[in-house]
Amino acid sequence: MSTLALGTPRGSYLRGALLVLAAGTLWSFTGTLMRLAPHLDAWQFVFFRCVGIAAAHLVFSGRLRRASLMPRLVALGPPGAVAIVGLTFAALGFIFALKTTSVANALFFASCSPLLSAVLGALLLRERLTATMIGAIALGSVGLLVMVAGEINAGNLLGNAGAMLSALGFSVAGLCMRWRKGQDFDPAIFGFAVFCALLASVIILANGGSLLPPPLETLAAFANGFIFMGLGFALFVRGAPDLPAAGQTVLAQTETIFGPIWVWLLFAETPLPTTLLGGAIILAAVVVMAVAGAGRSAAVQA
Repeated sequence: MSTLALGTPRGSYLRGALLVLAAGTLWSFTGTLMRLAPHLDAWQFVFFRCVGIAAAHLVFSGRLRRASLMPRLVALGPPGAVAIVGLTFAALGFIFALKTTSVANALFFASCSPLLSAVLGALLLRERLTATMIGAIALGSVGLLVMVAGEINAGNLLGNAGAMLSALGFSVAGLCMRWRKGQDFDPAIFGFAVFCALLASVIILANGGSLLPPPLETLAAFANGFIFMGLGFALFVRGAPDLPAAGQTVLAQTETIFGPIWVWLLFAETPLPTTLLGGAIILAAVVVMAVAGAGRSAAVQA
């Protein structure tokens, strides 16, 4: 059964696909913005990036109202709190990875999130894994092994670990959202951005750093949060409802595909062959996982 046969009008599907593609493309510029702020450490970049995300959420989220923000944050309860912590680890791990390894490595390792999410869902929520899903997880593991083998002598293992922490954080946040289906997790984005910014500011000041780094680099970090991440989130949440889950996952992989291309074109940052091979295997596994998940959902609905 085609995705258009799931009750989504052709026009709505095309609109949703374009919005999700645009979101993934915007997200793919994070590595480029990081390279434009070489004097900001990871904590400083995180601080101004999260300030930008919080501001963007206030501007672009039509459902967010100042009067109702705090009650909605409280209403998230323990699942929301865990989701916020998961998103915080995801953001910190990803920015640390971008600062300490190549953009390609950071993106490809972080793209394992759907595979980790499936494993955690099976272990904690007792979600059933089909044979195809198990095969996708095994395929993704092969891709990870290929990438790690190529990086053993490259000195990037710590950065790769940060990217994996990012993937785990996103997986935990997604797990919480599946645990409480139907709950409004929209405030969690704002909550995560504020919490992450506060945490980063405390660490910066404790380490004797400055919250007033070079203006242009500060602008790059803020723009990454406000325009590329914040606007990207806004486009994604508007386009995702018009797509099946598989479409959302696959189309959003434009972030992983385009991210290494931008830094290669602008900064001549060339990934290792094993990074490209392992990354391609991981992306294939993610696509297989998304399609398998969509097929299971369709079977349940039938």
